[in-house]
Amino acid sequence: YNPVAGHKFFPVYLDKFIEVFQSKGYEVRVFRTSSSEDFSTFLKGRDMSGCAAIFVAGGDGSINRIVNAMFSEEIELPLGVIPSGTANDFAKHLNLPLDTNDAIEKLAEMQIGSVDLGKVNDSYFINVCCGGLFANISQNMDIELKNTLGKLAYYIKGVQQLPRFKRLKFKIEYDEGTIEDYFYLFLILNGSSAGGFSKLGQSADIRDGLMDFVGIKACTIVEMPNLFRRILMGEHLNDKNIVFFKSKHIKIDCIEGNERFDETDIDGEAGPNFPLTVDVLYRKLKVIVSK
Repeated sequence: YNPVAGHKFFPVYLDKFIEVFQSKGYEVRVFRTSSSEDFSTFLKGRDMSGCAAIFVAGGDGSINRIVNAMFSEEIELPLGVIPSGTANDFAKHLNLPLDTNDAIEKLAEMQIGSVDLGKVNDSYFINVCCGGLFANISQNMDIELKNTLGKLAYYIKGVQQLPRFKRLKFKIEYDEGTIEDYFYLFLILNGSSAGGFSKLGQSADIRDGLMDFVGIKACTIVEMPNLFRRILMGEHLNDKNIVFFKSKHIKIDCIEGNERFDETDIDGEAGPNFPLTVDVLYRKLKVIVSK
């Protein structure tokens, strides 16, 4: 578990988790992380035979780290998610309760399903891969600001980046064609939300074998306020300044302007540099879901 995720509340529920799972006949082994490297260190070379599942308490960033560690070690156990982060997008896609007590009770039913997993270059993502302006907001955000203000912190950090607006030219290849255009930002979504913004992908489904691409084209500053309003309302996918499509395979290269914005983001963590090759691993990740 990540002790500083979200509002730092999960340690209060740790005994509850142990109590509930012991009552079901499970032995619980607890590991407290103190750095992002701990997720891979904990699993490296570990014999997981006899284990029923791995649980992670944290936000999407913590889930991203444990998933990458699991696949690096070729561990195919089901993953249980205790929503303890700021936005908890992935937990919402699994229909898990956001109340920690309720989530623990639901997880203890051990109802196992499977969901799609995104792969970008040599890394995996569970919810979103994005690039361009705003892409590294979560990585660079003060942890106290993020934990205190939640989704509002993303707004504040985004406004701070407005003076840096610079259009980026991307070449995007997908199943049905190729696009070359100027953008401010793109998101490749596994589920319908990212950063707590619930209507970004609308029809996106973590079990459909497709990724949803949402690109914000380089438009005028005058057009931006109305466009962001439409995004918040979920009315943006038909906007002239939005590029939207679904695809199994996507290749993206930044061919102009990447000297300032080369880094991408996967689930709030630093992602690979361009060019990107994104594929869907259909229902590759075993997860514990809510009935």
